[in-house]
Amino acid sequence: MMKRLFAHKLLIGWMVIAIGLLAACGNPAPPPAALLTSPSPNAQFRAGDEIRISGRVVGSAVKQVDVFINNERYATVDQAIRPNEFEISVSWIAPSEIVGTSVIQIKGINDQGESVIASDAVFITIQAPPPTATPTAEPTPIPTATPSTAGQPATTSAANAPSAPGAPAAVVSVLLSPRPENDFVNVREFPDLNARLIGQINKGQSVPVRGKNADGSWYQINFPSGADGAGWVYAPVVSVTGPTETLPVVTPRASSTSAAASPINPAGLKPPFVTLKAGQEFANVRTGPDTAYQKVGELKATGINAAAVKGKSANGQWWQIAFDGAPGGVAWVFGQLVDLTGDAATVPVAAAPPLTTATLGNAPTTAPTPSQPQPTPTPPIPASAVLPYSQNVRFSPRDDIGDVPLGYQGQPKTATLEWQINGAIKAELEITTQQGPGIFENCPAGNLSSIAPGDAVNKRMPMQLPSGTFQFTIPDKGYYLFTIYVVKSDGTTTTIPRNVIVDCYKTQ
Repeated sequence: MMKRLFAHKLLIGWMVIAIGLLAACGNPAPPPAALLTSPSPNAQFRAGDEIRISGRVVGSAVKQVDVFINNERYATVDQAIRPNEFEISVSWIAPSEIVGTSVIQIKGINDQGESVIASDAVFITIQAPPPTATPTAEPTPIPTATPSTAGQPATTSAANAPSAPGAPAAVVSVLLSPRPENDFVNVREFPDLNARLIGQINKGQSVPVRGKNADGSWYQINFPSGADGAGWVYAPVVSVTGPTETLPVVTPRASSTSAAASPINPAGLKPPFVTLKAGQEFANVRTGPDTAYQKVGELKATGINAAAVKGKSANGQWWQIAFDGAPGGVAWVFGQLVDLTGDAATVPVAAAPPLTTATLGNAPTTAPTPSQPQPTPTPPIPASAVLPYSQNVRFSPRDDIGDVPLGYQGQPKTATLEWQINGAIKAELEITTQQGPGIFENCPAGNLSSIAPGDAVNKRMPMQLPSGTFQFTIPDKGYYLFTIYVVKSDGTTTTIPRNVIVDCYKTQ
């Protein structure tokens, strides 16, 4: 009897342990995933539009989600809606200074600050705002002061009338605070991201809004340490409560034509000049407008971070700047790493120097010879160049590992090369032939003249970045080598070779 009771208790004990183990295991953790649901790929907006960035990130290792715009962190979401799951919904006002292609991506970050999952990059187009007609001047109504109540300053009935410089009317019915995803926002002396920083507003704080600039992209607030007791904050990073339509339009002192009112810059330069973008530690300075040119120095956040602009590249992607120690006292910096102060339209196009061994990076310095050909104009640099390097190259409808069979056992002889290459500034395709090497020894050298189209036959054909397709037909039997030559954004190069065999196959 005692033995039976002991066995019964032992069985119950093992059942409890088994149930506990099953409960501890639970459902398997979902695999990490990241998806941008808005904006849509290739969507078009105008400068000044509010763009909603939405998405979802899941993963047991994800502790926060960072939103990146043009490879710069714009916002952070650190509150999960449920365990291991984050939803993203932030707004971005498209600025006029980045008209063209922009890239948006969200990344899941672990507790070590490392990216563990990232969404596909979404490319959008920012168009210049439409020209506005000059309105017919109308008499400005004289504001009528309303007596203030205890502890409240007076307001005016003509709240939308432009305020006199340095003397805006206080409107305390409108309050401003950092957006929930921001721990703080910067307060600047003028409505300009290059203007002098005079303080911050921390999460949980609210301050009265005095007015706004002409396009509503900046708010003027009560800020005791600022000139006239005011400061400026950038509208896209704050939340505002109250009737913003009643805010007066304030003419900032920085817009005055006097030299003293011009935006502050550490180097004391006159426009046009460039300043290292906020958040950038450095920007490489090169002998020409391409990462293939030799590096001659840097603009640094902790050192010289500004330089006078002398010219621009033919595609508008690079600025020619005054730089001590560079040949001729001028060098080039990539436009996406700096901010321009001044009118870009007035900057002349400067000729790129020849790509000789004296201007190539990591090459011995030799004098150029007169017989060297002049370089072709540098093509526009895609927005995908700011992403980490990655490539996905495949052939359809048939793509085996390492080789592409065509025609064999009735396979079609027309195929399409498809590619997606990020983190690169240039890619070229070249098609060559030879007697099949190694396991392709039963394939004779192909007939290059039979390939249609012949754009890449024995010459390098430029490839559209970051993605594109190339449809081709090869009717004649033989071995063909498709080689993609890639120049990465950091100036290094790589090749992607693919074997294309027609009407024959590998021997093993």
